[in-house]
Amino acid sequence: MTGVVAIGVAFLVVAFLAVLLRWTFGTARVSGPAPDGKSSDYGLLHEVAVAASAGEANALRAVLSDANIRSTTADAGRGRVRVLVFAADLEMARALVGPGTY
Repeated sequence: MTGVVAIGVAFLVVAFLAVLLRWTFGTARVSGPAPDGKSSDYGLLHEVAVAASAGEANALRAVLSDANIRSTTADAGRGRVRVLVFAADLEMARALVGPGTY
């Protein structure tokens, strides 16, 4: 009889752990940036322009680099590319890239 009780207790412990793990890790919610690249959260970086192509984005980055402004790019969807800079450089970067690119 003790073997049956031990097996029953072991089964209950495993079932409890399975339910607990399913409740903890089984949600469909995923934190972090959207997998389709359409997230607007870039941490410390801010969007200064949206270029029509990667070539145009690289040209904007070259202008920013000449002014000692660090920048990077991110996919904006439909072939467009976001140009991102740090907040401290945002105003100067917007002045350099012009109003038509934002």
